[in-house]
Amino acid sequence: MINIIYFGYFFLGATSSLVILKKGNKFFEKYFLDNPNQRSLHIQPVPSAGGLSFIIPLIIFDLISSYFNNFEGGISLSLLCIPLIFISFLDDLIKVTPIYRYIFQLLTSFLILGFSNINLFLWSPIIDIIIFIFLVICITASINFTNFMDGSDGLVTGSMIVYFIIINYKLNSEISLIILLGSLATFLYWNWNPAKIFMGDIGSTFLGVYFIANILQFNDIDEILGLLLTATPIYGDALVTLFRRFFKGYNIFKAHRQHLYQRLYLGKLSKKQVALIYIFLSLVIGIVYIKLSIFYEIGTIFASFFIMYLIETKYAVSFEEAINNKLI
Repeated sequence: MINIIYFGYFFLGATSSLVILKKGNKFFEKYFLDNPNQRSLHIQPVPSAGGLSFIIPLIIFDLISSYFNNFEGGISLSLLCIPLIFISFLDDLIKVTPIYRYIFQLLTSFLILGFSNINLFLWSPIIDIIIFIFLVICITASINFTNFMDGSDGLVTGSMIVYFIIINYKLNSEISLIILLGSLATFLYWNWNPAKIFMGDIGSTFLGVYFIANILQFNDIDEILGLLLTATPIYGDALVTLFRRFFKGYNIFKAHRQHLYQRLYLGKLSKKQVALIYIFLSLVIGIVYIKLSIFYEIGTIFASFFIMYLIETKYAVSFEEAINNKLI
C-alpha cells in the first residue's frame, strides 16, 4: 500500500512537470531562449529555464503540506531556497550582476544552515565561526559547481536523479524528494540529447542547493560526507578544472569550455556518452556507499578518477585546445 502511495506521488511529480513543459513551451521560447555562443556546446537556440518544471511542483506540494500541518515541524527545504530561485529566475530573464547573485546565494546558505540539523555551536566561538564559514563556502560551491556542470544534455539532470535517490533511500522515502524525482524523470526526457529544453540557472542552482540542504538534515558527519562524496563525478570535475585554471593563470571567474565533460564532447564522445559516463560513475559510487561503507566509497572514488583520467587521455581534447575548439 505504501509503495502505491509513493508511486502516486512520483506520478504526480512527473505529470505536473509534463504539464508545465508542454503548456509553458512558448513562454520558455519567448523569454528564455538560449542562443549559442563561443562557450556553448549546442549549435541551435534552445529554450531554457526548464528548471521551473521541477521547482514549481515541489514548492506547491511543500506549501500545501505545510498548510495542512498548520506550518508545524519546521520550514520545508524548498521554501528556504526561494531567495536563490528568485535571483536565478531574474538572471535567466535579464542577467544579474555576479555580486547580487552571490549575495542571494549567501542568504540562502544562511537559511539552510539555520534550519539544518547540524549543531554549529560545539567548540569555541572562533572554531564555530570557522566551521560556519566553511559550510557556507561548501553550500555556495555546490550551487556554482552544479551550474558550471550544466552544459551538456542530460548530464546534471541524470546525475542529480541518482543523488536524490540515494538521499531518499537514506531518509526512508521523503515525499518531497519523491515529487522531485518524478519531476526530474520527466525533465530528463526533455533534456536528453538532443535537448528540447535546458534547465537554466534557475534549475541548476536550485538542484545544487537543494542537494546539499537535504544532506545537512543528517546529524552524522560520516553520513553527510558519504552522501556528499556520491557527487564526486560532477563536483570533482568542477573542482579539478578550477584548480587547473588557477595554476595555469586563467581567470577562474570567466566562463569557459575546459571542464572534462566539455572536452570529451569536443573530442570524440557524444553528449549521450558523456552523460552516461557521469551518471554511471555516480551510481557505482552511491551503491558502494550504501552497501559497504564510506571507506570503500573513497576507494571507489580514487578508481573513478583513474578511469576518468584514462577516458580523458583517449577521448578528450587538451585543456588548452578546448579554448579555441570550434563546433562543426
